[in-house]
Amino acid sequence: MSRYFLGIDAGNSKTVALLADETGEILGRGRGGVGDIYGTATEELAVDAVVAAAEAALADAGVSAERVSAAALRLAGVDWAEDERYWEDAAARRLPGLRQVSIRNDGFALLRCGTVSGVGVAVTAGTGPAVAARGHDGQEYCASWWIQHALGGLGLGEAAFRAVVDAEIGLRPPTLLRAELLTLYGHHDVADLLYAFTRRGSARSGRDYAAAARSVLRAASASDAVALEMVRSASSTFAGLARVAAERTGLVSRAHPATEPVPVVLGGSLLTSELPAYREALVKDLRRELGAVRVAATAASPVAGALLDALAEGGVELDQERHDRVLTTSHPADFLLT
Repeated sequence: MSRYFLGIDAGNSKTVALLADETGEILGRGRGGVGDIYGTATEELAVDAVVAAAEAALADAGVSAERVSAAALRLAGVDWAEDERYWEDAAARRLPGLRQVSIRNDGFALLRCGTVSGVGVAVTAGTGPAVAARGHDGQEYCASWWIQHALGGLGLGEAAFRAVVDAEIGLRPPTLLRAELLTLYGHHDVADLLYAFTRRGSARSGRDYAAAARSVLRAASASDAVALEMVRSASSTFAGLARVAAERTGLVSRAHPATEPVPVVLGGSLLTSELPAYREALVKDLRRELGAVRVAATAASPVAGALLDALAEGGVELDQERHDRVLTTSHPADFLLT
């Protein structure tokens, strides 16, 4: 009789779920809305999104929840022990058929996208940042709210906006970002750009800044000094957080240097971009902070990592064949659309 496994990745743009059998063959997919309890008007709305994605994946596969051997929920907003308890209660209440459920911050989902074992450090730079790690003995660490730095796309975009405004009034040097942002947002001059973002009743929101992150990467790749400094500053902080995560999980020690390279998985749109400035800077800084590293950048969706966690936690021996099958399975274009 087949065994089934459920992986869910929930964030601030969407929630997605995959159901597979023990071979790693994808049988069902599901989508929901925002699944972060910090990002919805009420916590129950986030639960609704996760439940909707799970039920859709189960229905797509024609499998009942009672037949699922293990489910791995990797959720944005699982930041404190009380958040994990909240989701444990919610899963028991809203998805009572699931027998074995693990709940972790979504930063952990990336780990198995890079290593079969799930051991190492995961660094994600998408709209926001995440750092998580797992040691050889299973010890885990997630930086979560200890990341008090704007290291993702939103932070880079806001920094670019400030740099352009400052340069316009002579507080900072000229930068290629001026032309980049005017083209991106469709304005003729910086005064119009500033007005569009700051006037009363503006349709622009804080998340609009994130669109400028790629402008920073383009300018940095063109050796723009202002953009390069933004990338280098963010990279240095990210690498320091990765070192903290590696130390907390026993992957490195100041007293006893690692005897083998530390696995580091990079994910998110900024670190997997065809524009390499951020990724190259981070790899250099990781080597400074951690010593020998084995870096893998993956464009795989974190939901694939959540599913791999479910398989491993459900007692399936994860070999390279299963690992690769989950990661290389293609999905409908609208399934992972943000």
